[in-house]
Amino acid sequence: MSADDPLLLALAMRLWEQRGQLLTWEHLGADTRGHDVTVSALSRLLEIGFDVRLSPSGVRLVPAADTPCSHELLDELGIPSVCSPVVESTNSIGVMLVKAGAAHGTVVLAEAQVCGRGRHGKSWFSPAGQGLWLSMLLCPTSELPSPGLVSLLVGLCVARVLRRRGADVVLKWANDVMWHGRKICGILVDRVARGNDEAYVAGIGINVHQSEEAFPPDIRAKSVSLDMVVPQEVDRADLVLRVAREILAVWAAAEPEGLRMVPDQWNAESGTVGMPVRVGAGSELFSGTVAGVTGKGELQVLRADDTLRTVASGHIELMV
Repeated sequence: MSADDPLLLALAMRLWEQRGQLLTWEHLGADTRGHDVTVSALSRLLEIGFDVRLSPSGVRLVPAADTPCSHELLDELGIPSVCSPVVESTNSIGVMLVKAGAAHGTVVLAEAQVCGRGRHGKSWFSPAGQGLWLSMLLCPTSELPSPGLVSLLVGLCVARVLRRRGADVVLKWANDVMWHGRKICGILVDRVARGNDEAYVAGIGINVHQSEEAFPPDIRAKSVSLDMVVPQEVDRADLVLRVAREILAVWAAAEPEGLRMVPDQWNAESGTVGMPVRVGAGSELFSGTVAGVTGKGELQVLRADDTLRTVASGHIELMV
């Protein structure tokens, strides 16, 4: 987080609260912190995708028409939510909410993230108005046999929703949703102590409206959005409802049994069982075909010599 991010977050919240209405420069505090400092922060909001409109009399921020960042949006599901125009990361907020005792199913939504996180410390490109950036709090009533099952469950749910929208996606172990070798969704699950128990914060990033040119050059060839692969433009507000509903329904069915049904469902629905892969596990690199996942959510890879290798942690590349 850079030194000017607190100002960026504060200005975004002030403008977002007005929902497209003009805020004078004085009300934004430009007279006290300096006009140039305020304009610099507003320029950063533009850079991360917000529709910020400056005039001599003031500033307005116009939300995207399909913004999912609305408390009312999730009311019909009875889901508590925390919505912000821009955050460091939705998972970071989710972790704080778990520690504060927030309810199971709570959703954290943001229009943009300035420090979105992926696996292995990688950043996640999260521009305003272009994707679905959310985290969901999942609180088991008893200890799970393996934390890795949470990632598998969330991935299954997202893949089901995207397939119903016409996207021909597959699941790449452990937590990516792919379209023809390109990532359309990433999932990051944080495990959090909650008194004597544990809870999970499932971060979900779905690329929705980006054009190919909108992705940074270093990830362009490996990334894709829903709008690029389905015939009709997707409404993000509708998408978040479908994703949240699917996760809550599958969790309610699977959690009493410790998510033990999830590996079989993943094996049946992943679309990657039998697919050739290259695996990086620790300092070792090897290839084979995906045989499925174990009851603990570990990856099983069938090697060319017919030996079965079980991988608990690592990185795989689909050879498609």
